[in-house]
Amino acid sequence: MHRKDFLRLMAAGAMSLAAGRVPTPGPRPRAERKHFAWLRGDFSTMEPWKPKFARWKAAGIDALLPNVSEPDVLARVAEAAAAEGLETHAWIVTMMRGGMEEEHPEWYAVNRLGQSTATDPPYVPYYKFLCPNREPVRAHLADHYGRMGEVAGVASLHLDYIRFPDVILPVALWDKYGLVQDKEYPPFDYCYCDVCRAKFKAQTGLDPLDLDDPPSNEAWVRFRYDSITEVVTMLADVAHAKDRALSAAVFPTPTIARRLVRQDWPSWPLDAVHPMIYHSFYNEPVSWIEQATREGVAALGGRIPLYAGLYVPELSPAELAEAARRALAGGADGITLFEAQHPTEAHWQQLAPVLAS
Repeated sequence: MHRKDFLRLMAAGAMSLAAGRVPTPGPRPRAERKHFAWLRGDFSTMEPWKPKFARWKAAGIDALLPNVSEPDVLARVAEAAAAEGLETHAWIVTMMRGGMEEEHPEWYAVNRLGQSTATDPPYVPYYKFLCPNREPVRAHLADHYGRMGEVAGVASLHLDYIRFPDVILPVALWDKYGLVQDKEYPPFDYCYCDVCRAKFKAQTGLDPLDLDDPPSNEAWVRFRYDSITEVVTMLADVAHAKDRALSAAVFPTPTIARRLVRQDWPSWPLDAVHPMIYHSFYNEPVSWIEQATREGVAALGGRIPLYAGLYVPELSPAELAEAARRALAGGADGITLFEAQHPTEAHWQQLAPVLAS
């Protein structure tokens, strides 16, 4: 099976269904939109960031998603952002968490071969994912998100890596890792730890390792979706108890998200969603951004806003403007740039009129 054919087979059915069940959306008025940018960097002092914040605000960015893990750092960023009229939404990596392997090796997800991400992470050394079904893992996450939610001036908590490791990578990455992932292979299929197996057996009477073909068992597939959804639901309760909204960075369409990383994000109790519609990862043209946005908008049915994530490193200034237009034409409530520091002045000059329109 050719790579392009494989990806299109995954996405075609749901996209055509989505296109047929809702009216064609159009761009929303500027007053009803919000534009974001993910942000990484050294936040030990905010002085170097102040002119950048002002420039991004002038270009049409309304909110920042700083990648921080400590409350005191988040407070520092939020104060500086507010001074420039920018909202702060805390970007927090969720299931992919290294650094606890020695103290809690049992917390980490296990593949179909019995290998733990603590010792044998897939793809890259930092791909150390926690198991979503372990209660100590959930307690650890709840505590962290609770502390981040107490920071003044934070509008929302933003989930990232809220998923299993990619059972299938985005098609454009296959060459990078020397892989052809035309089906679900055991080294990349999670989680088969004792807790997940026992929980699934209690629900179904089946041990997933005894299944002839685990990827084709609908109950086992759904179990993995639900495992992540349960974590999202728990963290939504934590965020809302702190009077904070909860959002998430997710894979680009519901179909692709379910197939590649077990994210059933249309069913999550979020307040907003930021699909990473990174067209180049799927060997798609910029025009695909509109199609992918439509599928997400249709799946949500207007329940929560959708902000289309755009991958700036693969976009020229003209292409970034076109990508934003495509996302808004597909019904997005705004865009989210990956990431704030990637656009050049030429990018901002072409993008600003689109964001202002």
